[in-house]
Amino acid sequence: MPLPIVIPAEATQGAGPFGNNALDGGPQGLTWGHDRVLYVGNTSANGKFETADLVAGTVAPVIVFADRTTASAAISPVHLLVAVHPGTLYRLNTVTMESEFVVDLMSGVTSLSHDAFNGDVYAGLASLEVVRVRPFTGDVEPFAVMPVIGRVAVSPAGNLWFTPVKYLNNVPLSSWPLPTSL
Repeated sequence: MPLPIVIPAEATQGAGPFGNNALDGGPQGLTWGHDRVLYVGNTSANGKFETADLVAGTVAPVIVFADRTTASAAISPVHLLVAVHPGTLYRLNTVTMESEFVVDLMSGVTSLSHDAFNGDVYAGLASLEVVRVRPFTGDVEPFAVMPVIGRVAVSPAGNLWFTPVKYLNNVPLSSWPLPTSL
């Protein structure tokens, strides 16, 4: 039996990394934690980060950030990396529910994807840059450039995939090979 994909939400608006009210509105930053809990931002207000129970159809508050959540990714058994508009990354401890500033990327974050091989996180930015972030040190280095605004995601086959926002630009999927050594 399929799970009902219902997350109670109110329409939220605000500036975001896509520069489009329709794309930057509503819930964002959806990710599964290693704790098998679904996390989502902006369901009832910008910056409000919550857990979502799909079976019960409920949400529960976790923390309120200063602005819209735009992306998140699980980075350890007890940590999420959360992007907050206009480009600040926080490390959220899912046990203590406390967040810690990691780095300001100086550009809106469209996506975060964790590479379990080396622990790095790849961030797609509104500036079209893709950067590699070390979530426990805050070190950032350039990785690639997206052809148009979109999102990036690590694949198990060792590639970082780029997917465009088809609503804005109808370009094909593409990928870059990920580093194979630490």
